[in-house]
Amino acid sequence: MTFSASIDGSTATITVTVLNSTANLKVEKASDLGDQLEALVNDQTAHPIDQSPDYMIYPTDTGVRITNRLGQIDVPWRWIMPVANQLRQ
Repeated sequence: MTFSASIDGSTATITVTVLNSTANLKVEKASDLGDQLEALVNDQTAHPIDQSPDYMIYPTDTGVRITNRLGQIDVPWRWIMPVANQLRQ
């Protein structure tokens, strides 16, 4: 399983690849998403980040879940900082 992320303007795309299958989630108005993901890594007891109606981020037992009207993606703890850093480039 690998994760990657990119940002174009204020739209982030988070991609997960498992074997030969790829899925992605586009998140609109996500200019601060990288910083928000890092904040959850630094404080795993933090309250969910609610940017309604665009997206919501909250910690799970295995990482964080990012949800929006298009779907959701779970990012494991070890992948959060690489994703956050890619979103800040």
